[in-house]
Amino acid sequence: MATFFLIVSAILFIATFGIHMTINSGDQFDKPMYTRNPIMSAIPWVSGFILPVIPFTIVFEYHWLAIFFINLAVVYILGPMLTKGLLVRFASGKGLGHDMLYSFIGGIVTLIIGLIAR
Repeated sequence: MATFFLIVSAILFIATFGIHMTINSGDQFDKPMYTRNPIMSAIPWVSGFILPVIPFTIVFEYHWLAIFFINLAVVYILGPMLTKGLLVRFASGKGLGHDMLYSFIGGIVTLIIGLIAR
């Protein structure tokens, strides 16, 4: 059961980065205010590239540096598909900023549940 929660948390973290990139590729005037602050704008980058390494390392039991480089390929190749699938199935209708926040919080919650259940 812990493995399921850890994999879901990694998917949600990658989707957070994908939603952020979708927001940044849009019109400049439609972007939320957090994109103008470099510290707040770094949260999705950390969420996409660093946070999924934690559950992937626990599930696959490889060295974290190897998982980090594998995660780069996963984010680049599977990231757009994961994001599109998440937005099609679970979009809140309140905008991409809310969807990004929901996927980030959901990733944190499922990561904590997976770590406790482990």
